[in-house]
Amino acid sequence: MSIRSKLKKEDGFPYKFIRNIYHGYNRFSFPIPKVICVILWEVVSTLMKAYYWAKSSFWVTPLYRGLCVEVGKNLKAGTFVPYVIGRGKIYLGDNVIFYGKQNIIFGSIKSELPEIHIGENTGFGHNVTFDIAGRLVIGRQCMIAGGVMFVDCGGHSIVPEKRAVGESPTEKDVREITIGNNVWIGTGAYILPGAIIGDNCVIAANTMISKKVPQNSLVYAVPAKVIEIRNITSII
Repeated sequence: MSIRSKLKKEDGFPYKFIRNIYHGYNRFSFPIPKVICVILWEVVSTLMKAYYWAKSSFWVTPLYRGLCVEVGKNLKAGTFVPYVIGRGKIYLGDNVIFYGKQNIIFGSIKSELPEIHIGENTGFGHNVTFDIAGRLVIGRQCMIAGGVMFVDCGGHSIVPEKRAVGESPTEKDVREITIGNNVWIGTGAYILPGAIIGDNCVIAANTMISKKVPQNSLVYAVPAKVIEIRNITSII
């Protein structure tokens, strides 16, 4: 039996003594008075906020401005540099906010550069993915939660024979995505090629959208269900 195994299992005095020292070391906590702990936290919290504000204001937000063709007033980004593949055009309205990291993947299927248009007062959560080879339009005052994916092309041919030989999709496989105004898209939703979401809609978490959704609709579950919400309080 190895020394490590003996230290774990043997019942003799030296083994128990060593185990007690080990456990005491792991559980030790310096008895700092509560008032000191509060002061320490406030100092650290203030320094962290200052660091994140400076990183956002002087590093990440300027990078977003450099990435975009047009940028409105009061753009605000978080502290993560966006992950970008390919080349495309991004147009932002006023007061757009990016929380956390954004993933931007531009395809090169069409001859013209892909485009992303985002309206004013629209915000994005962490880890939103834009996989665009054609055109994505998002309206005003939209709330896009974390983990949402916008994909306007599958990236591979839907024809088995073409896919087997690695043939790329054609321009016909790229279908524009359009999001209306005042739309709330929940965490992990998949917005697929050809999706058109009308104004004032709510897309529930983890829902896949690949068709036209009328305005004032709540979409949830898999397969997706559409419920009119002219009076949303009646179904809550």
